[in-house]
Amino acid sequence: MNIRGKAARLIMSHISDRAGDDPSVEYARVEHEIRDLGIGGLCLFGGQADRTPEMIRRLSECSAFPLLVASDLERGLGQQVRGATAFPSLAMCGATGDPRLAQAQGWVTGSEARRVGINLVFAPVADVDSEPTNPIIGVRAFGTEPSMVADFTCAFVRGLQAAGVAATAKHFPGHGDTKRDSHIELPVVDADSATIHARELVPFRAAIDEGVKVIMTAHVAYPGLQSNASDSRSTDSLPATLAPDISTALLRGDLGFEGLVVTDALLMGGITESYGPGEAVVLALEAGADMLLMPPDVEAAIDGIVEATESGRLSEERLDASIARAEELLGWLASRAMPGPAPGGLSEGLGITFEEPATVAAAIATRGVTLLSDETGLIPLPAEVLSGAVSLVAVTDPKQPDGVTWLRERLESQFPGAELIILDVDCSEAEASGIIDNALTSELCIIALFDEISAWKGHSGPDGTVAAVITRLLAASWQSIALLFAGPQLAHTVEGADAILCCYDGSQPAQLAGVAALLGEAEISGRGG
Repeated sequence: MNIRGKAARLIMSHISDRAGDDPSVEYARVEHEIRDLGIGGLCLFGGQADRTPEMIRRLSECSAFPLLVASDLERGLGQQVRGATAFPSLAMCGATGDPRLAQAQGWVTGSEARRVGINLVFAPVADVDSEPTNPIIGVRAFGTEPSMVADFTCAFVRGLQAAGVAATAKHFPGHGDTKRDSHIELPVVDADSATIHARELVPFRAAIDEGVKVIMTAHVAYPGLQSNASDSRSTDSLPATLAPDISTALLRGDLGFEGLVVTDALLMGGITESYGPGEAVVLALEAGADMLLMPPDVEAAIDGIVEATESGRLSEERLDASIARAEELLGWLASRAMPGPAPGGLSEGLGITFEEPATVAAAIATRGVTLLSDETGLIPLPAEVLSGAVSLVAVTDPKQPDGVTWLRERLESQFPGAELIILDVDCSEAEASGIIDNALTSELCIIALFDEISAWKGHSGPDGTVAAVITRLLAASWQSIALLFAGPQLAHTVEGADAILCCYDGSQPAQLAGVAALLGEAEISGRGG
């Protein structure tokens, strides 16, 4: 294999089959990158259960060697592929207090991923959620306590890898203490080395000991982990992805990780705001990365590696070492049998069945719902309240108009005559006043706050205008309950409510579990918050 072929082997592109994408255009681009350029893998976004397996099979047949086929599946295959099992957030799983449920989620996720052709799962998130204003981690993390996050991370890894897919602990050395989204810009963690070792690194160290196959690096700067050497590539402004002090000295040296290191997507602002596609991949390889995920220009990235190798900046042996790690992982994947029944003992004592994977998601949601406050004993709803006039309000993102489907169906059927009203940034002052007037004439106001953690958004929680309306609404209500379909760190936005029930995210299992807890149909046992 020549240098260009070796360079291409280290590139992982992407293919998108989400709403609004043209699958034929996406397929043609990726087929060219696989067949003509010789890239080593791809990352799947979106998909449909009835066509994704065939698409992956056809693309794999275009390659002269086995491909790494990855996807972000923190919340199960259903996070990407319509028709597959969708789980609630990892924070809701963590709130159950039972790592066996994380292992069960990992096993279901891995089993379904294998069946559609995915062999590398970019999960679990091993970050410790230590910064309440973090715009990109939040409920994607299992929790706020390092040893607890470590336990759930290891359990999730065990489940995934028992199903025969490679797990990925991300985002090394930790993205939980940031106030910026690395999709947009480069965040900086100012903690000192001792703090980072005692907090951020605990779950990653545990995952390595557990045998996790892959670690993904973060586009986050950690001055406390980097030297002040005169070499410009060792300055404290470098993201971990491009920092040898972190990706090699710390990860491979101090922590002893011998598996595959993959970068976070190189088209993210934390990289592109300072580096072009050719330079970024070379810096990542110099730092210690093996697979280069989603450079914004695949051909420019390959050219950059070739030029750096031919000039002597990179050695051909450096490329060979990363290819060898990829091939070792592919060999492990090839040796794994397709998953059959769940491993013996996995469901023992959990009271769930794996014959219908959705029951695992439902169990996690039911056991994760957390009562944050209830000053007057409103939850579960007393009989006299159930029969009274109720005002129903959902605070949502207008870009997700169907995001309250299950909540609407359950609440409107429970309270005949009540209509779930949407409050979002497009709501006029007249509409907001109408919502408040309705609450004034009701015995109870139930307000559901949705806040989706998403890339490129750059913030968490409702904007100032909507937050002000929420405050007015709660002040006007005789009695009020807040259903928080977001992390407990957003409880301050509904602090005027008489009771707050944390349901962590807006997934179907979380919405159904939240209403069941509200109505007394399920015991509330979550340990989050």
